[in-house]
Amino acid sequence: MYKHITVSVLLAAALITAQAQTTIHGSYKAVTIALDQNVAYSKTLILLHEIYDGTLLPNNYAVGTIMALRGSTGSYQRINVADIRSSSAYNGTAATLESFDSNAYGSNQVWALKTCMYNGKKYLAVDVPYLAGQHSQGYHFVGWVNSSGEALKAVTYEVDGVPQNQTVLTDIASYASEMTQNHLAGKLLVSGNVGIGTTTPQAKLAVNGNILAKEVKVKTDISVPDYVFEEDYELLTLDEIETYVKEHKHLPEVPSAADIEKDGLDLGEMNLLLLKKVEELTLHLIEKEKEIKRLAEFEDRIQQLEQHIKR
Repeated sequence: MYKHITVSVLLAAALITAQAQTTIHGSYKAVTIALDQNVAYSKTLILLHEIYDGTLLPNNYAVGTIMALRGSTGSYQRINVADIRSSSAYNGTAATLESFDSNAYGSNQVWALKTCMYNGKKYLAVDVPYLAGQHSQGYHFVGWVNSSGEALKAVTYEVDGVPQNQTVLTDIASYASEMTQNHLAGKLLVSGNVGIGTTTPQAKLAVNGNILAKEVKVKTDISVPDYVFEEDYELLTLDEIETYVKEHKHLPEVPSAADIEKDGLDLGEMNLLLLKKVEELTLHLIEKEKEIKRLAEFEDRIQQLEQHIKR
């Protein structure tokens, strides 16, 4: 009887193991990643493979896709997918990550590469996008994976603000990828917003950082202010401009420093506005040049009169 029970337990364990990991060919596998905790308000790292930490390594790698799911009639839907390309062998590590996230309830959390120490070994890991409701259907991986340590191991490091597994999981740090992603295509079409250095782009292209370019062209429907040179254009006098500047601390029509800080700077609009101010300034200079010539002519006449009187 006891032998029968033991055999049944072993068969059940073998069946569970077979369901959790299926070897398709060599190191190419379909894996259901075992969860140490599957509760709400949890933050989790998935250890991909061991990485170089001063000791030469055999070939460690994880090349494939992680899928994290949630959804039912009683809980909102989440889908987060990460494509991993990582390896560590000999004395180096290289990795990159591309993710697709449903951003439930406006969350801007995305997959991120991390390094960490786990039970005395250094690992490359992915930080699962956080949201209060956990991925109730767990994490699943399909791809090539090999590790001289743990592979595809989920470790919870926080639950509802309380740290977890601190005795075995330490030194969690961001990993900066040095790999290059290339797209050789005639066109790259993006229907939504693109963010560089930001996870919340508010425009078709949002860059949180510097932009270096050889040439920038801004197409605008704002009329070029050549109307300034029309004869019926009402040019403010310098006295009027002086009065305005003393009161407002900026030129007429030009946005204030506070407005620019709040709303940003529209390059197309601002460049045309500056062109308008240059044209207005040119008109003032032309008028002043005429006044200078008139004064010079008047001084010449005075000098001629003075010479005539002396005679």
